[in-house]
Amino acid sequence: MTPPVAPPKIVLWFFAAAGLFFARALLFSTWLSRAPEVQAALSLNTVQMGLFVMLFPLGGLAGILFANVLTVRFGSTASGIGIFTLGGAALATLGFSLVEGNLVVSSVALFAMGLPMAIADFLGNFEGTAVDRVSKKSLFPAIHSAFGMGMLLGAGGASLAIDAGWSLTPNYLMVAGIVVALAVVASLQFPNRDKPLVRPKGEERKMSVAVWKEKRTLLIAVIGFSFIMAEISAGTWVPIALTVSGFSGSAAAFAFGVFWIVITIGRVLGGFVVEAIGRFRTVLISTLVTAAGILVFMLGEVIALPFLGLVLWGLGMSMGFPMAVAAMSDDPRKAPFRINMIITVVYISSISVGPALGSVGEVAGIYVAFSIPLALMILSAILSPVTKKLPLEEPENILVR
Repeated sequence: MTPPVAPPKIVLWFFAAAGLFFARALLFSTWLSRAPEVQAALSLNTVQMGLFVMLFPLGGLAGILFANVLTVRFGSTASGIGIFTLGGAALATLGFSLVEGNLVVSSVALFAMGLPMAIADFLGNFEGTAVDRVSKKSLFPAIHSAFGMGMLLGAGGASLAIDAGWSLTPNYLMVAGIVVALAVVASLQFPNRDKPLVRPKGEERKMSVAVWKEKRTLLIAVIGFSFIMAEISAGTWVPIALTVSGFSGSAAAFAFGVFWIVITIGRVLGGFVVEAIGRFRTVLISTLVTAAGILVFMLGEVIALPFLGLVLWGLGMSMGFPMAVAAMSDDPRKAPFRINMIITVVYISSISVGPALGSVGEVAGIYVAFSIPLALMILSAILSPVTKKLPLEEPENILVR
């Protein structure tokens, strides 16, 4: 009998999981930060650009269908190397096709970039919760903070590239190379890379379906959906709302930067909060702080403190979703299936934000539209007790009746 492969040192495992979050964010932020040039290169109007941008989450929604299967059959190392190589190749292809003004190739490349990045999202969360379980410290929030660092560095790097006169091609090529190299090094640090997880035939499909019937899992997914809705609402509509209110474009961009800086700081320090008050109370406080931030921002014309609202919004946002994912991993046997389920919900949320807030904003105003994530935060506060940690000896397969 072959002895089990020893897990890596926790510090290497931690940085490997964080590396995937960082690499994914760096890739995403780099392409999106140069969106105005992308729009100009393809000669797209606002509506067409909106449809083009949706190809990334649509690719992600397709990719997440295979995330769990790839990971359990081929292992985290092979999956990580493969998906980031595909993502880097897609970004490089996009760099060339945009310069040529080729809409068809650019569309395929963007879809092909979103597909593996959704799998990377799953893989980072899967390995992140795994190392968090074996560690005596709460590491998962800090692992998630790497995403914010990647977002900020990607945006900053794109800004420097623009100032230096770089076209899209060299910027995208350089970042693609960095992302692939970083992901390969990180993926090689994951445990059991020589022996992928093998399950009895048919068990994977049965468990993948079963988690969608578990009451606790579904309720946690609602919380995850709510936090992602609040996060993407801020990223998509806050700059627009501030511009409508009279802020300059640079001030609106600065506000979005502040939002992500607060999220990153909150996640870096969040582990201490979880260790002090527990996961359930962390989720509850996160929902209330996020709701308070959204409300303060909505009342900007009355109390004129939009940046305070954004700070509270980002601070609350920082811990909510990571803790929802952590709650999905209490049972290691079902963790990949439950995490796959909540990441699927994430991409559904990503696609629904634009139409939902846009429709309400068109009728009642964009500030009123923020009542949607506000209401979801209140609902999540009510549901937060479901994130309490369950002992493995207790039955977790609670089916919806």
